[in-house]
Amino acid sequence: MKVKLKAQLLLPSYIQDCCAQLHNLFQGSMSVDEYTREFEKLLIKCGIHELEEQTIVRYLDGLEPKFANVIEL
Repeated sequence: MKVKLKAQLLLPSYIQDCCAQLHNLFQGSMSVDEYTREFEKLLIKCGIHELEEQTIVRYLDGLEPKFANVIEL
């Protein structure tokens, strides 16, 4: 039911915009917590279901390198 409602109520451009935001998401001046919350919010909005390893790579790619290196360890 949730999938059907989403398909009927959301414009395709909304989902495309969310996916573009996720693709272009970088930590920048955000804290790691803020970046993590934004990342998770966009994953939910996009409805992306991928392997955990792919999600981790996507997450680490947007982090500042000094934090990504520590988290990756």
